[in-house]
Amino acid sequence: MQLEWKVGYTTGVTELDDQHRHLFSLFNDLGRLIDQGVYDSPEVDALLESLGTVVQQHFAHEEGCMSRRCCPMAEKNKQEHDQFLQLYLDFQRAFSMEKSLDSLADFHQTAGSTLMEHICFVDIHLRNCVNPGEN
Repeated sequence: MQLEWKVGYTTGVTELDDQHRHLFSLFNDLGRLIDQGVYDSPEVDALLESLGTVVQQHFAHEEGCMSRRCCPMAEKNKQEHDQFLQLYLDFQRAFSMEKSLDSLADFHQTAGSTLMEHICFVDIHLRNCVNPGEN
């Protein structure tokens, strides 16, 4: 699964949109490794660690943006972030004990789909809370 950024995913906050694009890039890099059959390598480990770090930083920033702008989706946003982080942590724990291409591919598919749905159905509500000219 390759994630493709579309203009319709914009939140109205350039920094968040840039972070979303970066997340897409990380997921796509992981997808390319999976397509090549790579799953037990330092490159995969580093990519997964980077993904975890970037996701946590992004979620904290996004939650702050929604809170400051009184976005009506702020609580749902936080709940979904917590669920995604749990998905990531559960995967990391299992993957560190037993690495397989199938488990990595399943995580990639599930996490990528979850991220896309989250952006499309939750994050985009932020654009209604951003004042024109604000960013």
